[in-house]
Amino acid sequence: MKALRFVTLLPALLVWTSLFMGCGHKEGAGKEEGHGHGEESASGASFKAGKGVIVAEKTKKLLGVEVADVAERKLPNQIRFTVQAFGEKHHHLLNQEDHSGCDAHGSAFLSSEAAVVVRTGQPVQILKDTNSPLGGVVLAVQKALALGESEVVIGVSNATTALKSGEFVPARINLPRDEAVAAIPKAALLRTSEGTFVYAVNGEAYFRTAVKVGSEADGWVEISDGLFAGDQVVTKPVQTLWLIELRATKGGGHSH
Repeated sequence: MKALRFVTLLPALLVWTSLFMGCGHKEGAGKEEGHGHGEESASGASFKAGKGVIVAEKTKKLLGVEVADVAERKLPNQIRFTVQAFGEKHHHLLNQEDHSGCDAHGSAFLSSEAAVVVRTGQPVQILKDTNSPLGGVVLAVQKALALGESEVVIGVSNATTALKSGEFVPARINLPRDEAVAAIPKAALLRTSEGTFVYAVNGEAYFRTAVKVGSEADGWVEISDGLFAGDQVVTKPVQTLWLIELRATKGGGHSH
């Protein structure tokens, strides 16, 4: 497996080496870039504080840089939460058309804002990688607790041995939404320990911009804050731009 991983990463390493270890590289240049002054690089990629990552046209072709517009799309309103599953069978009586074959249940806590739109009988997607998709349904929505959260009881069908008692699994409820929202391809997202970002087109540069995300569907993700319709973002290669910026600002270190 180690050998396979090395072969998979080899093309990226070769591109990275050609960019920053080329014949135009001079000893000591990395130290100057480490302060983020954004001096020109013979590799064709540099970083300038306040402006972003600047990539020469030839280097863009080498890296295969691609951008996409922030578009208005009708994505479903998604409520995401974590369910704690229980193995024992429940005894809630529901319409069999809405809920049949339920063999497990669990509970989750939602904010009062999210819980107000949740109704009994709504389908729930259990986001666990299993051979067969796990389906669920909202069995009950309890009144808000002292902390402003409401407990939602979830019934899970065809769980069998896929869920263990006490296990925490991600889940979501998709609600219809008529209005369009600002959305970008999911490939444009950069998730780091510091937050979620995109590289927005800023003139001739790509500026790392913090964003807040919402619903996801069909490879698109809602942007609730940070971008506007008409903006452009990089969809490829986002991680490479991040490495270029890290090298310039932190000497190639990791984001902690």
